[in-house]
Amino acid sequence: MGVQDRKKRQFAEREALFLDRAWAMIERDGLLNLQMARLAAECEYAVGTLYLHFSCKEDLLVALATRTVGQRMELYERAALWSAPHRHRLLAILVAEVLYAQSAPENFRLVQYASTPAVWMAASAARREAALEASKPLGSLVLGVAAAAVADGDVSCSALQPHELTSGLWAMTEGMHVLVGAAGLLDAHSVPRPYQLLLVNAHALLNGLGWQPLIALDDEAAQKALAERIVLEVFPELAQAACDAQPQE
Repeated sequence: MGVQDRKKRQFAEREALFLDRAWAMIERDGLLNLQMARLAAECEYAVGTLYLHFSCKEDLLVALATRTVGQRMELYERAALWSAPHRHRLLAILVAEVLYAQSAPENFRLVQYASTPAVWMAASAARREAALEASKPLGSLVLGVAAAAVADGDVSCSALQPHELTSGLWAMTEGMHVLVGAAGLLDAHSVPRPYQLLLVNAHALLNGLGWQPLIALDDEAAQKALAERIVLEVFPELAQAACDAQPQE
């Protein structure tokens, strides 16, 4: 191995150490208590060495969030490859997003925090670019389901492109995550099961697009049956985390 290759390997190993230790500190002390000087000390490196890898704390947070994409990707892939109608597969991806938020709450909070303007815009362009590149496969899975639905005639809104067909679900899901993260806000407005409400609104949106097979909004039994089928067939090991994703009785 040449000198340059060895230096690159050592750099990558050191960066992995910083990220692993940073995550351990977040789990131990909380996200907002992470400090660059303490991280460098715990890794037994000078602060200047840490800054060779991450230009600021926000850079580090975006890098940590980027490492979580693989966990979501595995769930998304299972949903997208599920042997079911395109609409059901798209809803399974939505359920995958909810289950990820509920089964890995610390990871999910990190992703949410890293995507806030205050953190995202303070991170370096290189880190933001790496994060966007890492998330592309997630979007590709969603777009693939939508494109297949268009090709098979399941969606009547032919004037819309796949990314336009799915942007509403994306916006609703992200918005609900934000509301859930604001402790007490939904309770104050009498919304006890927000992700159940998200699924209802997802059905309303897809019905409005004419996306087959339609599900009547007043047919709670059908909605519940589909949600249960998704969990049991696609994510059986996450059934406990799925409780809030089920329609109310």
